[in-house]
Amino acid sequence: NPNGEGNGGQMIYSRTAVSPAQTPELGAPCPPLALRVSCNNIPCPVNCKMGDWSEWSTCTKKCDGGMKRRSRNIETYPASAGESCPPDSEEETCNAMSCDRDCELNDWSPWRACTRACDGGMRWRTRTVKRGARGGGKCAKKFAKARYHTEKCNSDPCPRNATCIAKMDLILMIDSSGSMGESGFKAQRKAVLGLIDSAHLNNETGMQIGLIAYSKAVHVLSSLSANKADLVKAVGTMKFDAWTTNTGGALRTAAVMLQGSRKGVASVCQLWTDGRPSRPSSRLDAIGSAEDLRRTCRVMVVSLRPAMPESFITPWVSHPHSANLITLKHPTEIADKVQQLWQATCPALQWTATLPR
Repeated sequence: NPNGEGNGGQMIYSRTAVSPAQTPELGAPCPPLALRVSCNNIPCPVNCKMGDWSEWSTCTKKCDGGMKRRSRNIETYPASAGESCPPDSEEETCNAMSCDRDCELNDWSPWRACTRACDGGMRWRTRTVKRGARGGGKCAKKFAKARYHTEKCNSDPCPRNATCIAKMDLILMIDSSGSMGESGFKAQRKAVLGLIDSAHLNNETGMQIGLIAYSKAVHVLSSLSANKADLVKAVGTMKFDAWTTNTGGALRTAAVMLQGSRKGVASVCQLWTDGRPSRPSSRLDAIGSAEDLRRTCRVMVVSLRPAMPESFITPWVSHPHSANLITLKHPTEIADKVQQLWQATCPALQWTATLPR
C-alpha cells in the first residue's frame, strides 16, 4: 500500500491469540495481534524515453562514399536503476558510387536557319549537356565535333535587287555619335529608307521593323511596326546628336523593344557603329548588354570603320561571328549596301530576275 510519499509501502505482521484471557478482570489482556512496518522505502526506477528520429542529413560526399547522420532527443533521462538510454545518433554510408562519370548529352537540336539567303551561308546544330561530368569524367566542349555540327547552305548567287520576304522582327540601332560625321549620319538614314523600301512589311506574314538612334542619349524612333508610312516618318525625325557612343544603352533599349515582338518569329537586332564605347567601363557595359540580348535575338554588328578591330566587336555578336559581323571602310558606304545587308540578314529573299553582278 502507498505511504503517501510516492515511494515505499507497508507490511503487516499478524497473529492470533492462542489463549485469550478467561477472566478479564484478573488476567492480562493479549498484546496487539497486528504490527505494521514500512518497506521498500527507495525511489521507483525511471526508464529512459527517447524522441523520434530526425531526417537523415545530407550526405557528406556526392560520390565515392560519404556519411549521413540522424539523431533523436532524450525526452526522459533514466533514474533509480531504470533502463539506460540507447544511442541518440547513428550514421550510415551513402553515395557509394564512383565519382568518375562522363557527361551525358541531349539529342541533336534542329538545324538553325541558314545565315544567308544566297551566296553561301552556314547552318548548324548543337547538343547540350543533359547530365554533367563527375569526378574524372570527360565532356566535350561546346564547339567540339561531338556537340557542334555545321554545313553549307543557300549557295546560289545573290541578285542585285531583291526584297526580303521573311517573317522576321528587325531592330536597327543607328549611330548618331560625333565620330560618325554629318555625311555618315545621312548615309545611315538613306540606308534605313532603302531597307524599309525593300522589305515585305506585314504584321501577319512579313516583317516588322523597329528603329533606335543612339549617341549619349538613346532615342526610340519607332517600336516594331509594319506600317511603311510610319517608319518613313520616324526616319525623318532622326537627329544627328554628335555626342558620345552609348552602345550598351542602345543594346538594352533593343532588349526592351523586343518584348513587343511576335511570339515564335525570328528576331534580328542589328547595331550600326563606327566607334568604340566612350570609356573602358562602357565597353564592359556593352559586352554585358549584348550577352543579355543574345538570349532572345540574333545580334549583328555593322562596323562602319575598319580601324575598329574585330576582337573588340566579336564579344557583342551572335554565333557564328563571321556571319554576324559586317565591316565597311567608311560610314558613307552603307547608303549603297542595302542589298548586301539583306543578303547577310534576311533568310528569305525574292527577286524576279537575276541581274548581272
